[in-house]
Amino acid sequence: MRTLIPPVVYRLSRCASEDLDVLTHFSTALNAYLSSPDEENAFESTLLYNLIVFSEMWEKPEPSVAEMLARFTNTSISNGGTYTEIPQYCAFSKENSTVCDQLDVGSYAANGIIYERDEFWNKSAVIASQASILLLSSKLDPQTPHKYAEYLLDALDGDKKELITFSYATHGTLWTTPTVAGDDTSETCGMKLLLSYVSNNGDLGGLDKSCVGEMPAFNLTVPLGYQHYFLSTDDAYDGVYEYKRIHVQQCDQRELQLKRDKADQRTTEDLQQHIEISSPVQLIVK
Repeated sequence: MRTLIPPVVYRLSRCASEDLDVLTHFSTALNAYLSSPDEENAFESTLLYNLIVFSEMWEKPEPSVAEMLARFTNTSISNGGTYTEIPQYCAFSKENSTVCDQLDVGSYAANGIIYERDEFWNKSAVIASQASILLLSSKLDPQTPHKYAEYLLDALDGDKKELITFSYATHGTLWTTPTVAGDDTSETCGMKLLLSYVSNNGDLGGLDKSCVGEMPAFNLTVPLGYQHYFLSTDDAYDGVYEYKRIHVQQCDQRELQLKRDKADQRTTEDLQQHIEISSPVQLIVK
C-alpha cells in the first residue's frame, strides 16, 4: 500500500478540483478497508499486546498528555498516536502518578493487568555457547526502525550472531520480502532465510543467503487493483474520478485480493475506539 503515498501526497499538494473526488474516495475506501472484519483477527490478542507493552516498554511514571502529544506531533512519520492509550495504561497498571490519579481509572478492587519487571529487564542478553542469533530487518520499516536492529546486534553479548538487512522491505520481513516483483503471494526471502537457519540447526556459517541479493528492484508503481479500489481512476496522478465505470464493476474481485493482502499485513497495535481526544491536553474516557 505504500505505493499509494506518492500519488496521494501529489494530489494533496496540488489540491486541484479534479483531486477532491479522488482524495475523498481514497479516505472512504481506506477507512472501509482498515475496519473490515478479518478472520486473521482471531489470532491476534490486543489484551496480550497491552500486557507486554505496558509491563515492559511503557515509560514510568506516565508522562503528561501534553508531553506525549508533543512527541507525536513532532515526529515526521508515526504509526499512531500512542498518547490515546494513556487511560488504558493507567487502568492496566493502576499506577500512582499525577496523570493516572487525575484519570482515576485504576481504582477498581482487583489486581492490575500487569507484571513486574525482573532482573533481566533492559539487560543485554548473553548468547549461550550452544546457541546463535539471526536478526532480520529492513531499512524501510516504519514501525520498528532499522537502527534499533543494529543497536540490538551490538548489545548482544557473543560472537554467533548475524543481522541480515533488506533495503526495501517493510514491517515484518518474514512476509514482506516477496521474491517475485508485484506478487505478494510468492515465496518470501525472509521465510527462506528462516528455513535455512532452522534446517542448519542455527549454524550461521551454513546459512543460504542467496535470495537477499536476488530481491526485486524497488518499485513505487501503484498496482492496478489498488489504483482502482483506493483511487477509482485510470491514472493515479492525473486521472479523473470514475467511480461508476471502475469501482462498481470490479469491486468484488478486488476486495477479495485486498482482503488476502490485509491478512499478510498484520499490525501490532490498534488505536482504541472508546477514547476521544477533546483537546490537545485533555482525554475523555467513555
